[in-house]
This record gives sequence, C-alpha cells and structure tokens, in this order.
Amino acid sequence: MYQERTRTVFVGIASSLILSACASVNPAGLIAASRLDPVNTAPAEIAVALGVPETLRLRDGDAVFRIVFESEDPDARSLVDETVPLLVRQIDDSGPLPSAAGEIVYTARFAPEDAVRIAEAQAKIRAFRAQGIEGQGTLGVMVDGGCVAGPALGALPVSTWLQTNPEAGFVNLTRRQDVFKTLDERNAKALRAQLAPCDDQGG
Repeated sequence: MYQERTRTVFVGIASSLILSACASVNPAGLIAASRLDPVNTAPAEIAVALGVPETLRLRDGDAVFRIVFESEDPDARSLVDETVPLLVRQIDDSGPLPSAAGEIVYTARFAPEDAVRIAEAQAKIRAFRAQGIEGQGTLGVMVDGGCVAGPALGALPVSTWLQTNPEAGFVNLTRRQDVFKTLDERNAKALRAQLAPCDDQGG
C-alpha cells in the first residue's frame, strides 16, 4: 500500500492544520491546510483529488482515506485510527485540471456509510480533547490499487488536491512527484505488483 508521504497534521479540536515537511508540498496548499478544521468539518464537505498517469485506472476502493489521532505518549497506541475506502470518479468540470501533460485527475469522496465512520472518528477525537488528552492527528490519502491500461509504469508521479467546502475549489496540496522514488525497494516492488494490467486495457 502506498501512502502519499505528505500528511496533513492537526493538533487540538479547532486548531489549524500544518503539513509535515516535504519537498513536494505546495506553499498554497500549506496555507489552505492551515485553515482546515478536520475534526469539525462534516465528512460530506471533504473531497480529495489525485493526479496520476493517464494510463492508471482507479476505481472505487483503489484509494483510501485515513484519519489518526495519537497520544503525545510515544509508547501509547493510536487513540483513533480509521481507514475507509473512497469512491473515485474521473475528473469533470467540478475538479482541478491536470498539473502536467499525461496526467489524469480523479476526485474521491466518502460513501454514506463510510462518512458515518469518519464522523464517529471525529467525535472520538473531540471527546478525547474535551477530557484534556493531548495528541496529534494526521489525515492521509492512500493509493491502494488500480490497473494499468498499457505498458507497466516506469514511474508513478502523483499530485494531490483538497477541498473542504463545496462552495470553494480544490487547492493543490502536493506537487507531482514519482512515488516509486520515495519508497524503499521492497515497498516500491509491492506497489508495482498491485498495479496489474487492466483486463480490457481500457480500464
């Protein structure tokens, strides 16, 4: 499983988000993330977009969303750790434009039952904070599958966008980077193995 290495980090209930240090972070995305309140934003208002090579076909469940809240005690287990599959759709006029030639963009949202799971995770985090429990949280978007319509991918450039208000547009969070180069040999090999040829070579 590949997880986009730039994670959105939040501390507290109503505090701003910051992005962990990463060369691929878009400065505009950093500013946008600082305005997001991930524990109080309704799941229905959260959408992500992923830019991948145009020969990579993503379907429902090929991308997942994870929300984590960890205690400040390094020896303690995560207090909240919820991962749900995403419903993915090829981009239309409502989403961001590709950031480079040969890129296709997918938008992703929660199915109703999974939005409930995210809402429950948010409620747990708020409850922990109300009890005075300090911690740090992360949001992550992971590519968990897909098929390739064409030759095997020699590189896997990925870029990401975030939307937290249906009235607002998507903001580019991470610049395009080759995921294979960010992973160690074992994980890169595992990811390549997950990206099998499409049955019909058309997705």
